[in-house]
Amino acid sequence: MQIECKSVPEATVLEAVATMTIPEIPAYAGKIIPMLLAEAESRGMAVIGPCVFTYEGCDGSIEREFTMRVAFPVDGCRGEGAFACTQVPAHECLSASYRGPMSGLGTAWSAFSPLALRKGKALLPIGREVYLHWIDPDSPENQVELQIPLSA
Repeated sequence: MQIECKSVPEATVLEAVATMTIPEIPAYAGKIIPMLLAEAESRGMAVIGPCVFTYEGCDGSIEREFTMRVAFPVDGCRGEGAFACTQVPAHECLSASYRGPMSGLGTAWSAFSPLALRKGKALLPIGREVYLHWIDPDSPENQVELQIPLSA
């Protein structure tokens, strides 16, 4: 797995935040993504980038609860609704690409995390998945960028 250091620019996002376990992710994503897209449209915000899942406090254990953020970058915050508009500050991260079905994503994280630690960087306890190309959960053509932000 190839790891690179990259700069992520500041972004305005429309996001949903929930506490959950890993097995709850698919059902939550299936419900919340259409709701976020509908709200962005109703509030007059253009979605300008791919969906991003951010995992805070997730250690890979299927029983442990963590904070999940599902967000879409938007062209600005307008109106009010059920979801918050927030700013994601510019930051550096280590990233790697994964291509394949969602059933292999855990294995990809298991390979990425130790390699990232060996890079000798100060990593934040956050994992991020940027869904660059999505077909369905079983597609070998899905493309997901894995990111671990670096501390400032």
